[in-house]
Amino acid sequence: MKSQVIIFTEKITNRITYIFDFILIEFSGISYKMTTDFDEFLQSFLPKINFSNQFLEDEINFNVDDILLETDIRKNINYSTLNEFGKCFYWLSRYEEYNSPNYLFDEHNRFLGSDLDYSKPIVDEICIKIQQKIKTKFPEIYFKQRIFKQINTHDVDYAWKYLHHYPKIKYGSILKKLVKGDFKETLNQIKALNHQVKDPYDTFDYLKDLAEKHQIETIFFWLLGDYSTFDKNHHWKNKAQKDLINNISTWAKIGIHPSYLANIEENKLRTEINRLEKIINQPIKKSRQHFIKLNFPNTYQQLLINEISEDYTMGFQHQLGFRAGTSTPFKWFDLSTNQQTLLTIYPFVAMDVTMKNYLNLSPQQAIDEIKRLKRTIKNVNGTFITLFHQSNLNEDWTEWRKIYESIFE
Repeated sequence: MKSQVIIFTEKITNRITYIFDFILIEFSGISYKMTTDFDEFLQSFLPKINFSNQFLEDEINFNVDDILLETDIRKNINYSTLNEFGKCFYWLSRYEEYNSPNYLFDEHNRFLGSDLDYSKPIVDEICIKIQQKIKTKFPEIYFKQRIFKQINTHDVDYAWKYLHHYPKIKYGSILKKLVKGDFKETLNQIKALNHQVKDPYDTFDYLKDLAEKHQIETIFFWLLGDYSTFDKNHHWKNKAQKDLINNISTWAKIGIHPSYLANIEENKLRTEINRLEKIINQPIKKSRQHFIKLNFPNTYQQLLINEISEDYTMGFQHQLGFRAGTSTPFKWFDLSTNQQTLLTIYPFVAMDVTMKNYLNLSPQQAIDEIKRLKRTIKNVNGTFITLFHQSNLNEDWTEWRKIYESIFE
């Protein structure tokens, strides 16, 4: 039988319910009853938790932070003064991203992070400490056994480097190389076009072999937006690409990779989802934003409007670590409406481009970081999610196959 506790609080709010749902139900696997009736609380035979700012002798006491009682979004909050449940809510709701100054965002309006410690899953660690506090007082309570899980995710910005482009793009590319005197690259392109060598971005068989060998859940997020400055993918009607997507859907899961413009022009998201659904003939429920463009609350609100139920964008472009302070999938709480939503967030902790281009890590340094992050997540039995591009495993990235293979160790 599932363990149950009774919680006394002077005011029940959406924010309080949300954070108790996450910590007790989702993370710990126990149920609870919340009451504002002090007599009911005292007379109950259930294990008791006092969630108020009055101290009760011989009970488990947790203080309530003002942000859990409010409905607005405050300009300034001193994170260091928050208590356990308040800190968890602050992390999961991404409170800091709603009111951070402009200098904490880059030219693409991506959050760079603050002075908080993103190197470890602080929320998961707090949850475990709360469990320990409850278990010490009520040893008969049984928490669910969390199980470490791994999900390998890939963004497909370009399915091929040379193959299956329109003639204008294909021959224009060859001409540019010749004008620059880049004869070696021109020869490589001609060989790929003649199928004498494999297209350098075509690493799908390699990824399939590893996924099947290690039996790891694998997801590909496909970019099908219209051609633009930051969206240079193959046309969504490209038959070879359609065949490729359908082939991959037989051994991996497929999600939408909303284009850069879809994050700006809302009508484009529905169009791109429809394109992918038409190709694989099944509903699309998973997404990750191109360029890791995640702006609160608009990005997630648009996903919900378009019936996306799982998003994998929660991570950093510029650094490794735990953007939401957790390695546990969680429901998004929309601060602008003060409501928990049906969108589940799957945070990732490391991306290939971050390690090579932003942090300038050597292959060995990247492997060490991957192992550290995986070990950290195993310690809390969380979900280890990485982001690799299938196009970043050849040419200048050849050595990075070692890094990719290290995620299986």
